[in-house]
Amino acid sequence: MKKQFNKTILSAALFAATLIFSSCYSVFNGGTGGQIVDAESTSTPKRGIANVDIYAYTECGVRDSDYNRWKEGTVFAPSNSYYGHTTTDADGSFVISNIVWKETKPDFGKDADYTTIYLLYYHENYGLTKDQTVITSDSTSDTVYAELTSIRKTTVLNISIYDVASSNPTSNNVLVKVSVPQSTDTITAPAKVYEQTIAGNGSMSISYPRWKNADDKADGIENTPEVNITYSQSSDLITWKACANADNEAQDYSFLSDDFRIKKTIQNSSYNISLYGKATRINIPTVNGTLGDTTSADSDGIVISMKAKDSNGNFTIDCGETTTIAQQIGTNGNQTHGNFSGLGSGTFINDTTYTGKYKDIEVQFYADGTSTGTVKTLRSDAGPYNFKL
Repeated sequence: MKKQFNKTILSAALFAATLIFSSCYSVFNGGTGGQIVDAESTSTPKRGIANVDIYAYTECGVRDSDYNRWKEGTVFAPSNSYYGHTTTDADGSFVISNIVWKETKPDFGKDADYTTIYLLYYHENYGLTKDQTVITSDSTSDTVYAELTSIRKTTVLNISIYDVASSNPTSNNVLVKVSVPQSTDTITAPAKVYEQTIAGNGSMSISYPRWKNADDKADGIENTPEVNITYSQSSDLITWKACANADNEAQDYSFLSDDFRIKKTIQNSSYNISLYGKATRINIPTVNGTLGDTTSADSDGIVISMKAKDSNGNFTIDCGETTTIAQQIGTNGNQTHGNFSGLGSGTFINDTTYTGKYKDIEVQFYADGTSTGTVKTLRSDAGPYNFKL
């Protein structure tokens, strides 16, 4: 019984000690908010910066430790020691609420207190910035206003993709990849690849370090990187490929090799780029016409076929067949004979070797399986054709 009594007294003493210890500090909570803007904005008020990461710390040393670990050119990855986090809205505004702290000697007794909150602002284009603010308990203090200067430059690429055969923007979906150098004299980082599918015209924003070194920064000399551009049709079935645009005396519009790179030196806030391509799957133009004596019914009922020349120079590519018929002329009962139509319709050939804007297609005609001796050259960008055989 005595042993149990002593244990009860000990438990009561520990509880009393805990109560006394816990009463040595008070717990408060509050919040902070404000706006982050671009220091170089010329608007009034200055333009807010969207998507800035805001990290709030209750200890200066912990904040500084995270800040000192970051290296320019890398993505900021904080420790788990920050207390609050949010991102700015489209106008650069933000709020972090419910920041809790404890204080043994509150400035206004147990009812209220204020404390310093240590902040980090991170944005890919503005880097990492330290700041701090004072917040009051039981309120959200709208006290933060920070102007950030960009350390990266953004250029909008206005991209137009043309079919050289028509000189019009292509209707094909084309995947454009732009490799942008990220290294400078002081930063070593891999190139960043931007991708976008564009049909005809589109815009792509790219970013890169604003200055190559401290001297260039001091002199206001901004970076003008050389980017590498590749593009290809975004489709399971490839019918269109990149080609040269040698609009000169040589008239060379050859397809580019599979490992091609187009190099452009980028500068200013926008840059116009024209890219070119042409069909690898070439539709055969439609051919219509007449065979033989158009006044004689003997010209009707004959099977007409057409074949295109292959890469070996032989007429082996089937372009369809049809049968000649008589056709009424006007309303007086007159007819013409030996009429045919639709040869080549719906047929195509594949070619990745032709060097012009369009392909010349040689075709030969057959009547009931026998060559008529007629060979014609069709332009892939023309038609329909009408021939008398």
